[in-house]
Amino acid sequence: MSSYNIRNIREISNDPLTKFTNQLAKKLSHFLVGQELDKLENKEDIYSDGQDIDSVIKLHTYSSQKFFDGITEYYPTFEPDGDKLRLWIRGTNLGNYLKDWTEFDRNINLHGDPLLVDGTPFDLGINTYGIKSLALRFNRPTSDLENEEYINPDSDVEVLGLTTGISFFCRFRIFDLAGQGGYHRTLYQKKDDTSNALRISISDTGRVVFCVKRAGTEYRSQTATSTITTNTVYDLWCTYANSGNTLHIYVNNVDKSLTDPGTLPFSTLTDEAYIMRFDSDGGYTYGDLYDFRVYREMVVSAAQVGYMYTNKWTIANIAFGKCMITNYWATLLGSEATLPPTPSFTSTSFTSGSFDI
Repeated sequence: MSSYNIRNIREISNDPLTKFTNQLAKKLSHFLVGQELDKLENKEDIYSDGQDIDSVIKLHTYSSQKFFDGITEYYPTFEPDGDKLRLWIRGTNLGNYLKDWTEFDRNINLHGDPLLVDGTPFDLGINTYGIKSLALRFNRPTSDLENEEYINPDSDVEVLGLTTGISFFCRFRIFDLAGQGGYHRTLYQKKDDTSNALRISISDTGRVVFCVKRAGTEYRSQTATSTITTNTVYDLWCTYANSGNTLHIYVNNVDKSLTDPGTLPFSTLTDEAYIMRFDSDGGYTYGDLYDFRVYREMVVSAAQVGYMYTNKWTIANIAFGKCMITNYWATLLGSEATLPPTPSFTSTSFTSGSFDI
């Protein structure tokens, strides 16, 4: 099939001859295309046998700036440590995959069409101006893929084989507490096999429910009172210690009083981990995900929970805004820095020592 130069789609000159030449080229191209079509046995649209592909380009205009005052001292964080922190997901990008911020470089699948949103009012302490944080919004009612949006991480964060314990951190905001598909709105669930599983969910009354099934025995806890409300950002920690089979739920740095929620279902799916979803038929969470982490073979202490709540980044004891985060910290130029001495050469001093510069 013949074609013409794309530059001829528009008139590129006011010169009469050029205009005439461009128009003639278009007519000639249409004529040649018509001749090719006449040779087809079937005069239907020649593209009808092509594969239909839905594609989208999303443009975001979020911007932030960091002011370095040359005075603030920054300190290294605990994470990533290449050992205890086995999974770290941040709600900062779209696409088919999310980055694993640990050193294990795991495959993290992102399903559906979640939306990248301004995380206000949450402040990570790294930006001086503009957007202070970002989040991924899942299962919004306006999405064509509502209740099909979730994260499926490929990670070895099983309950099976634990010798010390495990800790989960989730920074989130939820917009609907009503059960979905007959299940609690679920932040995380993992079923290793029929005898080992784990689930973190939010009940329709706003209680955090944390269940661990280990070697066939269930250990269950829920916050004693309604704790979670809609449209509010929370820092949630759930920890399980092998010693005593002890569970803790911390919400915004408060070690919550717990009760037994009774028997609850675990996913029918085996060896799959899901974030923002319980099972294929329900438990999808309509909300924002800021941060999700799993510390395996580590039971985070109440003090470490407090450190994270203060500085927003790490379980290390560092003040807010002083964590070493790539592209958000700079070396301090202080009194201990090696600087050239002030020249001592003056009109009244011509000794050899005056030239030590």
